[in-house]
Amino acid sequence: MEFDSSRRKFLQAGLVLPAAGFIATHHPDVFGQAPSGVVYRTLGKTGLKVSGVGCGIGLIPDPAVLVRAVDLGVNYFDTARMYEKGKSEEIAGAALKGRRNRIVLASKTDALTKADVFKDMDDSLKALQTDHLDVWHLHSRDTPDMITDEAVEACEMLKKQGKTRFIGVSAHDIYAVVDKIIQVGKFDVVQTTYSYPIGSHLRNASVKKLHDAGIGVVAMKVIIAVAGFIPPKELRLKNEGPLAAIKWVLMNPMISTTVPFAKNTAELEMNFRAMTEPYTTQDEKMLYTRNEEIRPDYCRMCYECKGKCPKGVPVTDELRYLAYSDFGGDLRQARRNFMHLPKEIRAVRCSDCSACVIQCPNGVEVQNRLIRAQELLA
Repeated sequence: MEFDSSRRKFLQAGLVLPAAGFIATHHPDVFGQAPSGVVYRTLGKTGLKVSGVGCGIGLIPDPAVLVRAVDLGVNYFDTARMYEKGKSEEIAGAALKGRRNRIVLASKTDALTKADVFKDMDDSLKALQTDHLDVWHLHSRDTPDMITDEAVEACEMLKKQGKTRFIGVSAHDIYAVVDKIIQVGKFDVVQTTYSYPIGSHLRNASVKKLHDAGIGVVAMKVIIAVAGFIPPKELRLKNEGPLAAIKWVLMNPMISTTVPFAKNTAELEMNFRAMTEPYTTQDEKMLYTRNEEIRPDYCRMCYECKGKCPKGVPVTDELRYLAYSDFGGDLRQARRNFMHLPKEIRAVRCSDCSACVIQCPNGVEVQNRLIRAQELLA
């Protein structure tokens, strides 16, 4: 099996020491003693010590997973106000009640106006049963104009009021907004996509800019592509692709933490192992093989296709929504995101085109995938 030179060099560097141990030491938990196996990293200029493997709370979390995560020593938890119209926060609030002082809690708002940012914060605090958040993100800001002065000012005011300790941004298209984030100079944390299939060479320049500015970087969507289509539970638990994928991400010292979602405690405990095991040649081969298997189907979010569709289809967005279903097993989330697109965009059918103008540099069969997305999600 042939690997490209950049992957070979990266692999060689990663095999020397355990996946996370060589870039972070075993610190005491920010609120107590460090449980066995947990590796903590500093979340940028916040100074917070966060577990390398965090917990993406997800849309409809299993409370048992959240409780078990805390017991293991996982201390970074991430949700959002818009997840299932607040249901995610409500479940998390009930599950984490009495454990709040042991965790770093982050949530997000997609609001643009000051009034709506304030309302979302108050609703989030109520649902999460807490008087403050540790990180409050402006959610899904993939263009500079989405990071509005009004929303930033609202976040600053909430920080001064003590309703959040730190403020951040979440973004898929980090290339488009990294300079704006740094220029604003107010943000402490950024959450963005980062995974083996997306590739370090596509993202590391932006991640380095954030890291050099003292901004903590949280990696999301670290396992969705390598996990594959959802098999029966007993088979799913034998699939250690997610474990290898998290270990790969943790080799990057510029990543503060990760927020993989676990559907059950067995998946959580497998994810947790990424902090205790080395990244191996077997892991690399597994990820390489999986990456080649999904090449025609999985969008790498390089955004080379941005603005190129003559009918205005946001290609990367539609492919990402389809991935929620095809690679994450969540058709409901995929459809909900698709339905947020403008009506005229939802009405476009790529099957009407004789050929697609988009030629993906990463080998994705764009027209076929868009046709599937529109048939499945519209």
